[in-house]
This record gives sequence, structure tokens and C-alpha cells, in this order.
Amino acid sequence: MKLWVTPEGDRWLCDECQKQYEKVIEEEKWRVAFEKWEPMLRCSECQHTDIEPLD
Repeated sequence: MKLWVTPEGDRWLCDECQKQYEKVIEEEKWRVAFEKWEPMLRCSECQHTDIEPLD
């Protein structure tokens, strides 16, 4: 999960949603503040995590 700095504020995006936003990221010059692998983090767009919890 990456924390993106955007003109409208920071938002977490998973790898799948990041692909959907590639054009906007390039046009608006979003930058990555940092990347973190934490099962509690949720994507701002799809609300899913990058890590599947083990049962």
C-alpha cells in the first residue's frame, strides 16, 4: 500500500487501484510519501488491504 500525496489530500492506494489512477498520477504529479505493508491499512478507493490475513 502506498500513501500518495495528492492536490486534494493524502490517500492510500493498493497496487490494483494505482493502475487505474496512472494517468491522473502522472497528470497531477502525485508523489509517494511512503509505502507500508500493514494488514490494517485499507485502500482509499476499494477499501481492500494488500495483505490477506492468515487464519
